[in-house]
Amino acid sequence: MLFVSIFTSERARDPELLATIWQGEPPPSINIVGAYNLGNDRRVFIWEGESKLDFEFMDRFNDIGVLGTFPALDRTNGWQKAFAKDIEGFRSFYESTGRPNADSAIDLRTRGMNAPTRQAARAEALRWQEEQATLWEEE
Repeated sequence: MLFVSIFTSERARDPELLATIWQGEPPPSINIVGAYNLGNDRRVFIWEGESKLDFEFMDRFNDIGVLGTFPALDRTNGWQKAFAKDIEGFRSFYESTGRPNADSAIDLRTRGMNAPTRQAARAEALRWQEEQATLWEEE
């Protein structure tokens, strides 16, 4: 499974961090996909793991700072469709995932796409939410 970890620590502690990570053997199932310095006291690690040992290895970062880890679900395709304003491509993608309510999902995105301003788009989103709540109450 893919995970994203955000690590925060003071750069002055980098020597401790490096020594800690280089010490010992990581589990063979852990795979670092990407590691990014954000230009401040934070770093992002994208990694794959399969076992408790993978989490325990990554937990060593907490000896030096604070590591928050989150499962990462790939939604690149949907975001690419949004940036390209490809609503029909999004519909195909959404339906291919087997998730329910494709028409409702398309309705929300179409309202945003057709709104004249960002504020109008957010207002449409709120109307859409109210309509969805009403639908749930009727069921």
